[in-house]
Amino acid sequence: MDYETGASFTLTYGTGYHDLVDRGRLEAGETLLVLGAAGGVGSAAVDIGRALGARIIAAAGSDEKLALLRERYGVDEVINYRTLDGPLKDRVNALTGGKGADVIYDPIGGEPFQQCLRCIAWGGRILVIGFAGDGENLPTARTNLLLLKGSSLVGVYWGRFTNENPEQSARNFARLFEWHAEGKLAPNISHRFPLERGADALVALIDRKVIGKCVVTID
Repeated sequence: MDYETGASFTLTYGTGYHDLVDRGRLEAGETLLVLGAAGGVGSAAVDIGRALGARIIAAAGSDEKLALLRERYGVDEVINYRTLDGPLKDRVNALTGGKGADVIYDPIGGEPFQQCLRCIAWGGRILVIGFAGDGENLPTARTNLLLLKGSSLVGVYWGRFTNENPEQSARNFARLFEWHAEGKLAPNISHRFPLERGADALVALIDRKVIGKCVVTID
């Protein structure tokens, strides 16, 4: 693994594997909906979901970003939040024949989370990864919606997991490194900047130009 890939691998892929495997119990053939799919943790979840054999629906706010995800990871379906005609739940349900997604990977929160409660499959798992959409007004879940779908709302905190279960974390990374060596994983680095242009790297992130990860290098 080259240094740039290594720099962008640990947090996002460690998080994604723990989320999808340890907490989400994602299985081959299940449908995985990834919100924020063009971001760092989102693109890693898409990549890992592909390696696990899931059917992937990638949601993001740019046709350009979604086109790259489709090309790089072969996702099955894409959803553009900005051009979506109608609620997100309706589109997901339509793409799944009314069944809903088996696992939903949500690093966004906000209104998209409310839509997730309404397009989760029977026995599905909604993974709460973060609140990039609104970190101050955290969403709440109506428990009757969970009851009606027999679904689970699963909190995921990878940082604490690595401290509480270091042996399992090491096993997770052993598998991730094995997959990478076999060519099953393809981390995407869309922007690279030398250290003296570190401010430009931050601007690229703020302006939402990054797809996957942005790396600052020291020559």
